[in-house]
Amino acid sequence: MKTIYIVRHGETEWNAERRMQGRLDSPLNDNGREQAYRHGRTLVDLGGVDFIVASPSGRTRETTAIINRFLGVPVEYDERLMERDCGNWSGFTVDEIAAMDPGEWWLRDRDPYFHRPPGGENLPDVIDRIVTPLQRVLAAPEPRVAVITHGIVSRAILTHLLELTPVQANRLRHPNNLFYRLTLGTDGLTTDFFRDGSGPVSGLLRPDADETIPVAGMTSD
Repeated sequence: MKTIYIVRHGETEWNAERRMQGRLDSPLNDNGREQAYRHGRTLVDLGGVDFIVASPSGRTRETTAIINRFLGVPVEYDERLMERDCGNWSGFTVDEIAAMDPGEWWLRDRDPYFHRPPGGENLPDVIDRIVTPLQRVLAAPEPRVAVITHGIVSRAILTHLLELTPVQANRLRHPNNLFYRLTLGTDGLTTDFFRDGSGPVSGLLRPDADETIPVAGMTSD
């Protein structure tokens, strides 16, 4: 059996401002550091992990350092786990983008799965680049791995592993205070999550933030 934890970095100053970070960076705020602390404590309570693979962005490094105070395991950094490139939108708030680029923002709202920000990446682009590091995680002999990354990269990983449709992928949410657990065993793949140190809750978090999507039922969407 293999267990993979998909952990998003703690909340940053730009997250709180609804500002697109992409390949740019912003430090964790107090809330984000507390979230990372809680993730580390919860992972220890779950039995720990054997190693961590993380994005090398500053916000993921800061999150990893806090979490690894509890775990004390080897860490690998992989640039392919960095956040989706937001292109020309990087560093702007969503309100600023909607005002300065209304046509592209409308296209993004119509098709968030395939739309690319000008000069940036869409979700299929991200899926293409995370496949190889994900295969390395799956093939590793260690049974428990934590992947510490970003919101859109988490969506790409879950979309790839669970073979989600674009509609299902667009419904998926991964807030900073939550991490997913994927368990691969003889009975197949099961998915649940822990939020603010509580859980597990079966399935995937959906947009209304208080309900879940059972993975087994997602193929009917």
